[in-house]
Amino acid sequence: MSPEGQNVDCVSTEPSALLQRFCGFLPQTGLALDVACGYGQNTRFLARQGLSAVGIDRSWKALAAGSEVVTRSNLNVTYVQADLTLFSLPPSAFSAIICFKYRDPDWYPSLRAALLPGGILIYQTYTLEHLQYGLRPRDPAHLLERDELLRPFGDWEVIFYREVWVGCGMASLVARKPFSVA
Repeated sequence: MSPEGQNVDCVSTEPSALLQRFCGFLPQTGLALDVACGYGQNTRFLARQGLSAVGIDRSWKALAAGSEVVTRSNLNVTYVQADLTLFSLPPSAFSAIICFKYRDPDWYPSLRAALLPGGILIYQTYTLEHLQYGLRPRDPAHLLERDELLRPFGDWEVIFYREVWVGCGMASLVARKPFSVA
C-alpha cells in the first residue's frame, strides 16, 4: 500500500518523460541524487544508466516499496528516509541531481553546491498556474513562480527550459553546471 492507502501497483513505475528525453546528457558514471524520490522510479532509471543512485524522500512507506523493486532488480540504489527541510547535502558530491514535483527555494543553494562542475541538473515541478486547474498540489508554497528555476540556475548552461500553462502549470529545467562559476 502507498502512504495514501492505494495499492502500490497503481503507482507509476515509469520514469519521468523529461528524464527519459534528456538521459543522453547524464554522465556515464558517478553518483546521482534523486530529491523527493517517492517510490523511486526515477532513482532506478538513473541506476539503469550506470550511475550509483541515491533517492531521498520523507515517506518511509514509499521508499520501502521502491526498495522491494531494487532488491529484485539488483540495481546500485540507496534510499534515504529524511525530512528534506532538516537534511543537508555534501558539497561537490553528485554528477547528476534530479528533482521532480518538489519545491523548496531554500534548497537551491544546496543543490548548486552539491552538484559537481560539469554535472547535470534535471528539475521539474508545478507552477502557480497549476492552481487554475483545480488539481493537486494546491498549496501555493509548493508551487513555482514564473521563471523561478531560472533565477538560481540560469547562470549555468541551460540545455532546456519550458513552462507549460495549458492543462497544468509545470516548469522544466535541464542545466549543466559550468566547470568554473564566477
